[in-house]
Amino acid sequence: MNHRIALSLSVVLLVALLVTGCAPIVATPSPAAEELVSPEPTAVGPRRGGVVTRAITSEPRSLDPHGPPSAGANLMLPYLYDSLVYRAPDNTFHPYLAESWKVAPDGLTITMTLRSGVTFHDGSPLNAEAVVFTFERLKAQGRRSPIYGGVRAISAVEAVDDLTVRFRFERPYAMFFTTISQPYAGILSPSAVEAAGDAYGQHPVGTGPFKLASWEPGVQVTLVPNPDYAWPPPDVENPGPPYIDEFVFKVIPESTTQIAALQAGEVDILFVNDPAHIAMLEEDPNIRLERATLFELVYLGFNCRKPPFDDPLVRRALSHAINKAEIIEIALDGRGTPAFAPLPPGLPGFDPALQEYEYGYDLEQAEALLQEAGFVRSEDGTWTRDGEPLTAVLLTSTRAPNEAVATVIQSQLKALGIPVEIQQLESAAVRKRTAEGDFDLLLWRYGWTDADALNIAFSSSRIGSTNRVGYSNPEVDALLEQGLREMDPEARERIYIKAQKIIMREAPWQPLYVPEAYIAFGPRIRGAKVVSMGRVLMNDVYVVEE
Repeated sequence: MNHRIALSLSVVLLVALLVTGCAPIVATPSPAAEELVSPEPTAVGPRRGGVVTRAITSEPRSLDPHGPPSAGANLMLPYLYDSLVYRAPDNTFHPYLAESWKVAPDGLTITMTLRSGVTFHDGSPLNAEAVVFTFERLKAQGRRSPIYGGVRAISAVEAVDDLTVRFRFERPYAMFFTTISQPYAGILSPSAVEAAGDAYGQHPVGTGPFKLASWEPGVQVTLVPNPDYAWPPPDVENPGPPYIDEFVFKVIPESTTQIAALQAGEVDILFVNDPAHIAMLEEDPNIRLERATLFELVYLGFNCRKPPFDDPLVRRALSHAINKAEIIEIALDGRGTPAFAPLPPGLPGFDPALQEYEYGYDLEQAEALLQEAGFVRSEDGTWTRDGEPLTAVLLTSTRAPNEAVATVIQSQLKALGIPVEIQQLESAAVRKRTAEGDFDLLLWRYGWTDADALNIAFSSSRIGSTNRVGYSNPEVDALLEQGLREMDPEARERIYIKAQKIIMREAPWQPLYVPEAYIAFGPRIRGAKVVSMGRVLMNDVYVVEE
């Protein structure tokens, strides 16, 4: 029985069961995906030619999608490689290199039919053997790959025939489609990998709309259109190769320099999330801003392995001292949405009803909880317990706007009588300190594309890595594992909501806000589309010289 299937992004596999998937897999709608394209300044039709330049903060370490991730690679990989399925802005999954699929009733096999006529940049054909090669290589990379956690759930990949591939699992895996839609799961040319050997990261070969033309280390990476490209994703109107002649990624480390380059016409596209820079660009009539949906959340974390923050009463007390509206107004110039749950809006498992479990701003309640925890207030307004003063060091990274946010938090906790020292380090140093449990408070952010973000952030198996606050609860662990295997979308959401209620009761985090981020376009650019996770589709882009 063949017909279109709809699945939640969170379940991805779910009860498509016996059906063939040649239509979108429906997921929870994203609130920021209401408008795919901003109104264009002029109604000029597509034209070929021209160079488009995008500013990047750092160059990629490698363009091998199976290697360690980097910010530069994250931006470029989607243009070089295509994935088996495509994730649309409304969080639905659509055919891409795979034109259809079947999910077995027990969820233990998924059989995919590949699109015919697809070729790699080196002219070799896309076939089932290339898919098998890609996923076997991915698994062999181990933890070097950022999607290893999802890929290792695949027990086997088989080429049934030239255009049919079968994935096998020991247990149903609800994150499969999320995993294979990412650029890190782009399909590689086996012959190119074998020919380049260890240097493949500098000689990438995929099926994407662009291919690598040149790489000047520390300066820029230049891509050119794939002349044979004829298999775009659903959100693309142009059925063939991109219109532009070159797509240049120019390395500009400083964000202020990037802004100046955009306004001077030296670059055409950049990512911006600094509130001051957003405000500046909004005032420039030549610049167009489009909202990027990143599913990010900024939180204040408490070290659950270190006294006194291992006491839920203390964590709740400090949470009540935080005025989120004030943080957004003072530190972010009003650019942000208050958060109350561990998941941001738009992800499966986010439930507005969870707001009743939030620890809202209430200094009287904060004082009462500290007293319940055994603290005594001194004449100078500070707190002690068993002779030990209640103080804290707030650890965060140097990225903007952390300093401004941390300063407001410092002031708010001071109002409760808790002296706080701010310590800013490079992100790698912060990750090292949290892995070692060497901190008191943590100002951090995360971004993920599925409710499994809860597993990444709160599973006790992730302590020392992505569970940065060292939170541990066996009941939560069991629920998160159950959610990873649950194939029914509504049941899976109920599991994650139940887990969040427990997590919120124990307050390892105080969720602060959902940040705003934008893609800025110069006046020459037409046809750009901003889709999931802030990716800019370049297939329809053309240049208008003014």
